Amino acid sequence: MAATGKNVVVAMAGGSDDTYETVGPREYLDRLLAEYGLRDEEIGDRVRVRTPARGTSGLAPPQEYLVHESVLRSHGDFPCAGDTEALTFCEAIADAMARHHDISRREAVARVNRQWSQAGPAGRVPRVWIVGLDIVYHEDADYWAGFIYHGPDSRWWDPGTEPQPLPPP
Repeated sequence: MAATGKNVVVAMAGGSDDTYETVGPREYLDRLLAEYGLRDEEIGDRVRVRTPARGTSGLAPPQEYLVHESVLRSHGDFPCAGDTEALTFCEAIADAMARHHDISRREAVARVNRQWSQAGPAGRVPRVWIVGLDIVYHEDADYWAGFIYHGPDSRWWDPGTEPQPLPPP
């Protein structure tokens, strides 16, 4: 398996690659399966298990579960939201952006989608999936609202700057 950020590409027999998304420890997989109304036996080989390397403490970290991207479903207005928690988080980001930057909620949703999804043949599709124990939760909705509205190099959080917003989508 080759890790590419949160995605893991698994080389399959015959030279094709399949993409799996990290969900987190078993309890996160169980929560996802319950939300989707699925059982382990229904998804079979579309789940992988990875044992991370031991940390400096010497303790073995919990196994990480990964699901094939074909299992995931977009939620609400956000193609990147792979579960209800991610949908709630994306909605909170859009609400914070609309509130702090005096833009419409529709524009805020479009900005979130520009950040984490891309154009596909039938509309927007995830560029990244937010699901399970995701790294995006290391920051709060207000942080992501500023980051997405102003861009990564704007220093929007520094009170001594006057950052300009990124153009609307």
